[in-house]
Amino acid sequence: MTRALVTGGTGFIGSNIALRLVERHWEVRILERPGASRELLEGGPFEFVCGDVLEPETLLPAMKGMDVVFHAAGVVDYWRQGVERMYQVNVEGTRNIMEAGLRSGVERVVHVSSTAALGIHPNELVDESYTFNVKPERFVYGHSKYLAEEVVFDYLGKGLPVVIVNPTTVIGPRDVRKVSSGMVVEVVKHCVPPLIPPGGINIVPICDAAQGTIEAAVKGRVGERYILGGENMSHLQIYQTIANVVGCGMKLKVMPRWQVSLIAGLTDLLQPQTSGPVPLTGTRLRLEAQFFYNETTKARSSFDMPQTPLRVTIGRTYEWYEAMGEFEGVNRNLEADGTCKYCKRTPYCAWPPPATRAATGVESERI
Repeated sequence: MTRALVTGGTGFIGSNIALRLVERHWEVRILERPGASRELLEGGPFEFVCGDVLEPETLLPAMKGMDVVFHAAGVVDYWRQGVERMYQVNVEGTRNIMEAGLRSGVERVVHVSSTAALGIHPNELVDESYTFNVKPERFVYGHSKYLAEEVVFDYLGKGLPVVIVNPTTVIGPRDVRKVSSGMVVEVVKHCVPPLIPPGGINIVPICDAAQGTIEAAVKGRVGERYILGGENMSHLQIYQTIANVVGCGMKLKVMPRWQVSLIAGLTDLLQPQTSGPVPLTGTRLRLEAQFFYNETTKARSSFDMPQTPLRVTIGRTYEWYEAMGEFEGVNRNLEADGTCKYCKRTPYCAWPPPATRAATGVESERI
């Protein structure tokens, strides 16, 4: 039986990788920071070892007896944890994992990066050959992931058998920090901006990304990177699809492109308080006006990756958040006629009628 260590295993992507590994009958060890919650791992048959990617002395013992290391630990929500900590975890944490991997002699390391590491290339279908190309302050998260990849390539040159996977925007159950899957929460809680930025992204269900990451350990070529993606969609298409799946009647509109710079500048100046899970900032608006579209043929032709319909993933995500109590009391934010107390926008979804899920064909099975 193959044995694997998962860093970040108590987080969104890491927990989904760990659960998938168990389904494939791997022995799974979780690198667990002190005080971390095991809630996302659903009581699975995992071994836990105390450690931290920023504490190098804990990593060699954690890797003892392991065949594969999945490095999924990282900071995405830098607006909560701080930019400095993001760079520490994403860059120096990666350096510590690669060094321990080299010294331990593991057979394979899979580094979970992001397509953010490939930079911003407007109007281009970005594949694995692209590289980071903008000033760090314009895209700090992408810059941190780019620097982490530079560390990985450095250790590749030292003989570490490492493969890189670059998930696009990941959506699905267990996104407890509500970063990308927070779009579902925004729709349900009526936090969606009245005008949607004119850009777009590639969006991938977490079950597909987790499966692709495991496939990279089994079939990936050392020294290669693989984009793990799904559909290329505009922000309007994504939000409208979410609204349709959860039964919300809102009709959304695109922000005219000429307004982006103006509104982003005002947002930087005024720093408005918003009720969504991801803060509204000028930087966010400018990024969301770009198209982050990707070519995903390489991974799909190399790996056995599912192609889960986005509507199914949205339904599963909604049900997971509902089961976690995310939507309790949401109706307190409504006026008697169903409009939002704060923004006075169009009537809320019927909350949600039982027929909605049957009509949309959303499945309820766990990923």
